[in-house]
Amino acid sequence: MNLSNFSGKTIAIMVASGFDETGFIAIQRAMMNAGAKLRIVSREAGLTSAWNGTGWGMSYPADATLSTALAIDYDALIVPAGNRHVESLKNEVHAKRVLRAFLREDMPVLLQGDAVALLSLIDEAAERTKAGSDDSTPVIDRNLVTVSATSGQLDELSALNGVMAIGEAESRAA
Repeated sequence: MNLSNFSGKTIAIMVASGFDETGFIAIQRAMMNAGAKLRIVSREAGLTSAWNGTGWGMSYPADATLSTALAIDYDALIVPAGNRHVESLKNEVHAKRVLRAFLREDMPVLLQGDAVALLSLIDEAAERTKAGSDDSTPVIDRNLVTVSATSGQLDELSALNGVMAIGEAESRAA
């Protein structure tokens, strides 16, 4: 998988305790291989805990909290799957603020699985095309990539890589 457009970029991964650890590790590995800097932006300061199938997984240090995060500090946003953390993010005003800023500025955003539901909280995103409950292939709407079921091949990261290439070409043309 070629993720060359991530090279040298700073990618925010927005989480709260209960995010899907398996998917997170796959994203983390892909970003490291691509030469990107993945930064954990969490609802919790300090450590945030993953969910690993049937119980709590490892705890990961947050690089920033949602209350202090600004979209301008990152090149793209990823919100991984995980019902527990998405339910927590739905009630977090700063999660909505950060997601709204990324969408408003047409910055690349990837929402996986349960995280697609966060779009319903953003008024401006109501008209956006998004993955339905049975879409296993990524759905792209301008800068937004959504997928209802994460793929083992992380096709959604390839789609986000393509969105980043379009954004770079447009900024160079301007």
